Amino acid sequence: MTTEPNKLEKSILATVAYFDVFDYPLTVAEIWKWLYKEKAPGDLLTLGEIWQTLDNSQLIKSLVGTKRGFYFLKNREELVETRQARYVLAEKKMKRAKRVAGFLKFIPGIKMIAVCNSLAWTNASEKSDIDFFIVTAPRKIWTARFWAAGFSQLLGLRPSKNNTRDKICLSFFVDEEALNLETLALGRPDIYLIYWIAQLWPLYDRGGVYQKFWQANSWIKNFLPNVFSRTTEVRVAENRPSGKIGLGENFFRWLQMKLLPKDLWKAANRDSRVIVTDKILKFHANDRREEYKRMWEEKIGALLQITNHLQIYK
Repeated sequence: MTTEPNKLEKSILATVAYFDVFDYPLTVAEIWKWLYKEKAPGDLLTLGEIWQTLDNSQLIKSLVGTKRGFYFLKNREELVETRQARYVLAEKKMKRAKRVAGFLKFIPGIKMIAVCNSLAWTNASEKSDIDFFIVTAPRKIWTARFWAAGFSQLLGLRPSKNNTRDKICLSFFVDEEALNLETLALGRPDIYLIYWIAQLWPLYDRGGVYQKFWQANSWIKNFLPNVFSRTTEVRVAENRPSGKIGLGENFFRWLQMKLLPKDLWKAANRDSRVIVTDKILKFHANDRREEYKRMWEEKIGALLQITNHLQIYK
C-alpha cells in the first residue's frame, strides 16, 4: 500500500532536507535538537521518539540513509566525509575567530561577538571567511563598527573580492535595543533566519547580552521546539573594556555613510537584505535566504512526491 508520512516523519524529512541544502548530515541528537516542527509550542518530543522513528519507520528508511552515526537523504553518503573534513577546517578557523574576538572585545561599545553562518555549524569550506554578528551598546553602533572595521583593515583581516579565506566579515551589527530579529524575516517561515538565530555561537558576551538576545528571539521555538541556547559555550572570557575612544557617534555615522558603496546605498532599507539605521547595520547585498528556502521546499516536495509512489509494507 502507499503511505502518507505522519507529522513526525514529515518533521524529520523537513529537517534532514534543510541541512542537505548545506551538505550537512546530522546525528540523531542533532535531528532532535534542530527538528523543524511548525506550530510546535508545548508539543515537545523526546530523543527516544526520534530514535525510534528513525529505526522503525519504513518510510524514513526508504528516504534517509545512515552511515557512521550520521543521517542524510538517500544516495548522499559522501556528505559524511565532507562534514568530517569541514569540521577539521572549522576548528582551525574557530581558533582564529577566537583570537580576533579577543581583540575586538576591547573596543568600547561592543557587548557581544558571535560567529554565524557556516562556521557556527562547524561546516566551513577551505575558502570561506569568518562571519561575525556583533551587538553594541545603544548609540554606539557606528562607533563600534568604525573601529572594528578599521583595525581589522589595518591588520589585513578584511576580505577582498579575490581573497576571503579566513578573513573577518563584519557585515551585521545591531544594538541592544534591536535584539529581536523577527522583523527581518522574508516571509513565513524564513527558514534560514530561524536556523541562523539558533546556531549563533557567542565568543564574547558582556552583561548577559546573549541571553537577552535569546529571550528576544524566543519566537523561533514556534518552529524549533527543542532548540536551546549556547550560553555555556562562550569561548572568550568576559573582560570589561575601560576607557573611551574620542569623537562622537554622529561623526562616525557621517564618515561611514560617505564611504558606503553605491550598491549598498541603492539597496539600503528597501527590504531586510541591506539595513542602514542607528539600530541595525546589515550589509548583505547578496542575501540568499529566498534561494535557500526555495531549495529546501523543492527537496521537501520531491520527497513527498516519492512517498506518493512508494509501496510500504507493514
